[in-house]
Amino acid sequence: MRCSSRRSAGAAALLLGIAAATADAGAREGESRLPAPFLLRPEAARVAILPVVNLSGDEAPLGAFQQWLIEELQGHRIPLLDDMELRAFMRRNRMRDMGGLSREMGRALREETGASAVLISSIDLYVESIPPRFAMTSRLVSAGDDPRILWMGSADRVGDEAPGFLALGEIDNRIAVQRIVLDRIVGSLVGYLRTPSGGEGAMAGVERAREHHAPRSFYRAEGIVPPRSGRARVAVLPFANGSTARRAAEILTLHLIRHLVTAGAAEIVEPGIVRQALLQQRIIQEHGLSVPQADLVRQLLSADVALFGEVTEYRETGAGTVEPQVEFSVRAIDTASRQVVWSSDSYGEGNDHVFFFAAGRIPTAHRLADRLTAALVETILPSLEGPP
Repeated sequence: MRCSSRRSAGAAALLLGIAAATADAGAREGESRLPAPFLLRPEAARVAILPVVNLSGDEAPLGAFQQWLIEELQGHRIPLLDDMELRAFMRRNRMRDMGGLSREMGRALREETGASAVLISSIDLYVESIPPRFAMTSRLVSAGDDPRILWMGSADRVGDEAPGFLALGEIDNRIAVQRIVLDRIVGSLVGYLRTPSGGEGAMAGVERAREHHAPRSFYRAEGIVPPRSGRARVAVLPFANGSTARRAAEILTLHLIRHLVTAGAAEIVEPGIVRQALLQQRIIQEHGLSVPQADLVRQLLSADVALFGEVTEYRETGAGTVEPQVEFSVRAIDTASRQVVWSSDSYGEGNDHVFFFAAGRIPTAHRLADRLTAALVETILPSLEGPP
C-alpha cells in the first residue's frame, strides 16, 4: 500500500508540475496559441499511445508520462486513439508487450480500432534526487500487416550539466528536467508529422563528435555483395547483457536501431516482429548466432543482415563510478552467405575528451551510448548501402 501511495503521489506531482509549467509559459506569452491545421502522413493519421515502458531500473510514474504525451499531442492537433478504447483492445487481445508491435497485433489494432500507427516509449534513465536526471526514447510504428518504424527520437538531460556562471544554470527541479526531455521528443515527432517528406527522423540540434567515439576495433569483410534490392533489410536481435545494469542491453539496442533508422541506408525490422519470431521458434542466443538460426532469421524476417552483440559495461554516474562508462561489441551476419560481414568493439567514458573546465564531458551513460552507437553506424554504412 505504501508503494502504491508513493506512485500515486509521484504521478500527481508530475502532472501538477507540468500543468503549472504550462500555465506559466502561457502567461509569459500573453496568449494561447494553437497550431495551424495540417495534413498528416497517411500512415500516421490516427496514433495510439502505448503505455510507457520503464527501462531505468528505478520506480517512475509511467502513467503520468503517458498522459503527458497524450495531452501534448492533442494540443498539437494530432488525432489519437482514445485511451479507453486502446486499453479495451489490449485486454481483448491479451496484449502484454508494450515495447514493440508484432504483425498480429499490428493487424488487429488497425482492423479493430482504425489506428494507423502506435507511439512506443521507454524511460531509460530516471533519478529524482539532485541533480535530477532523465532520459526517454520513443518511436512511431505503422499499424497493419507489416509494422514499420516511421520515426524515432531520444533525449536526455541532467540538472547540473550546464551550470554556467555562479551555477545559475543548474536545474534542481525534476519536473523541469523531465519537461525539457519530453518537449524535445514531442517537438521532433510533431516536426516529422508536419514535414511532407517525413523528415529524417533525427533529433534536431544535437551535435555529436562522432570522430571521438569511433569503435576501438572494427572488421569489415572485403567484397561484400550488395543486397538483392539495393537496400539491406536488417534484423537487430536482442543483445546479451553482461553488465550490472539490468536493462542495459535493451537501452543500447534502441540506440543502435534509432541511428540505423535515421541513417536511412537500410530497412530496419520492427523489434516487436523480431521478438515474436524468436519466441515462436524458441531461438536462444547463448554464444552468438548459429548457422541454422541465421537461416531461420532469413526465412522468418526476410532479413539480409542479422545483427547481434553484447553489452559488457553500462554504468551511470553514481553507480560505483565517478564517470559514466559504456562498452559493447557488435557482430553482423550476411544471412545469404552465412558469413560475418562486420564486427566491432566500442568503449567510452564520460571524461574521455575533456580538456578544459569539464568542457566536452558526457554526463550520462545514456548519452555516451548514443554517441558510441552513432559513430558505429557511420562506420558500417558502406556495408549496408547498395549500388549507386
